[in-house]
Amino acid sequence: MDMNEYLSQNEIRRDSYKQLSECYYLPDEALLKHLKNPDTSIGPIFTHIMTNVPDIGELDQLKLEYTKLFIGPFESIAPPYESVYFEKRRIVMADSTMEVQSLYRENGLNVDIKEAPDHIAIELEFMYYLIFKQIEAMTASDTETADAYLATQHDFLRNHLGRWITEFTGIIAQNAQTYFYKDLANVTGSFVGKDMEYLRSRAIQSPSV
Repeated sequence: MDMNEYLSQNEIRRDSYKQLSECYYLPDEALLKHLKNPDTSIGPIFTHIMTNVPDIGELDQLKLEYTKLFIGPFESIAPPYESVYFEKRRIVMADSTMEVQSLYRENGLNVDIKEAPDHIAIELEFMYYLIFKQIEAMTASDTETADAYLATQHDFLRNHLGRWITEFTGIIAQNAQTYFYKDLANVTGSFVGKDMEYLRSRAIQSPSV
């Protein structure tokens, strides 16, 4: 694989994680418009979602679905927090939450976030950040730093996001009443699973520059 192909492949990975992250916040008009006309290099895995994006007139229904699935009013159907699946009880800010927060800081990601650090949207965005930094290093011909970020991606999926994504997306797919969230769940689970395979196959090997 030559450098241009390698960078293009990772740009698709980067932008795909970013788009998935945005889909796990409360939906608004901007999200629906962006999904209908994406301006980033998201991969073909998103084709089904983009061809079934609800119209603006369906936004209230989509917000209601989001609330039922991820917020409540009493208990959410599909809690969007890693710690719930690790601790096997409905709590947040557990040990796994603190581990994730430490990883963000260790990798230079110091952001003020409203959600708990192990929220699905934040973990997906962390993957986006790691790939962004990997591409940045490769563009600067710094293969050692790029390899380090690639290894961190692999470790994060193996020890965190990849360990709960299948159960989480399975619950969504089983309980969602809208095609949008069913499709989103299936795409998320498939994409993260395939990315884990990709990272395992590459280990920390990258093309020379």
